[in-house]
Amino acid sequence: MNHQTIAFLAVVFVAITGCQPQPQPVQFTTEDEATLRGMVEATARDFGAGDMETWAQQYANDAVFQPPNAPMVVGQADILALGQAFPPLEKLTFSNITVSGEGNIGYGTSSYDMVFTDKTTDQGKQLVVFRRPSGGAWEIVAVSFNSDLPAQ
Repeated sequence: MNHQTIAFLAVVFVAITGCQPQPQPVQFTTEDEATLRGMVEATARDFGAGDMETWAQQYANDAVFQPPNAPMVVGQADILALGQAFPPLEKLTFSNITVSGEGNIGYGTSSYDMVFTDKTTDQGKQLVVFRRPSGGAWEIVAVSFNSDLPAQ
């Protein structure tokens, strides 16, 4: 093959591949923001009501949960077990909720207030990370929360 043929084939290759439509990056939309905000609100509702199975279904199978003063919990099944062992709540509320993202990754922060059935309380903050698998629904992949109250 001579140099002219190689140059011609290179030009044809570049012309063909360069003219192909490039995949558009996935956008993080206002609908995505509303979905993630709804997931935060569902956590307050389901966890606060003791419906740990519904609450845990929001988590990815490989999710990481970092509760205060305890070891990290990995995986949806272990996160469910942690929720089921959690002291019963009278009320859980989130405030100052922020949600944002880019593409298939989202994140949120909030403050929380918990009232346990024994009337003790806790206030603190959390960071939540969300992921949308290709062609799938949003899921929680990481949560870290800690108390604003002084350690006892």
